[in-house]
Amino acid sequence: MEKWRRYFWPRWRLRQRIRRQGSGIQLLLAAALGLALAVLLISFLDSKARPVIAAMAKSRVENIVTGIIETEISKTLAQEAVAYDDIITFRTDSSGRITAFTSNSAEMNRLRTELLSAVIAQVDTLDTGTLGIPLGNLLPFSALAEKGPLLPVRIRSIGGADASFEHVFTAEGINQTHHQIMLNLSVSLTLLIPGGPLDTQVSAQVCVAETVLVGEVPDTYLSIPGQDS
Repeated sequence: MEKWRRYFWPRWRLRQRIRRQGSGIQLLLAAALGLALAVLLISFLDSKARPVIAAMAKSRVENIVTGIIETEISKTLAQEAVAYDDIITFRTDSSGRITAFTSNSAEMNRLRTELLSAVIAQVDTLDTGTLGIPLGNLLPFSALAEKGPLLPVRIRSIGGADASFEHVFTAEGINQTHHQIMLNLSVSLTLLIPGGPLDTQVSAQVCVAETVLVGEVPDTYLSIPGQDS
């Protein structure tokens, strides 16, 4: 019995050790294979889903920021009671006919700066809960729209914001012209979405002041250099 044990026991221990080592290698290979498949699956889903997520994020941010722009401009204009006459001054001849009009450059630049600051301050307050995209929006079932956990979308930085005034003249009936002073505002944003950062720009046009000019519209518009016309 002792002789049998001395003969077979080391060999049995060796086979057990080899078997355990083989099982460990198999587990290692299985884990490596699973990891490789997971990476391939994630890469595949990212290549397919990222364009959809990017388009949805841009659309969602554009709608929200455009609403902020319109709301903040309307609120600021109402608070300050900005009127057409505060921005535009007419020149008339002896008969009272309008011969030219000029813009109040200082007032327009002040207004532009204030409106830009108000818009940027509100955009800075947006959070992931406001911008997140429901997972159901990525699925081809309308019943699941706006449902499910939110895919995070966050504004990482505001690359820049710019605003300029534009004068728009539109014929309004017989011998009448509708004059609008439009503010063109654009905000450049860097968004963080699943898969990496995304650069986008949101632009909006809002009417700051308007009036209807009765009679012939003058050919001359006088403006301080640097002011849009």
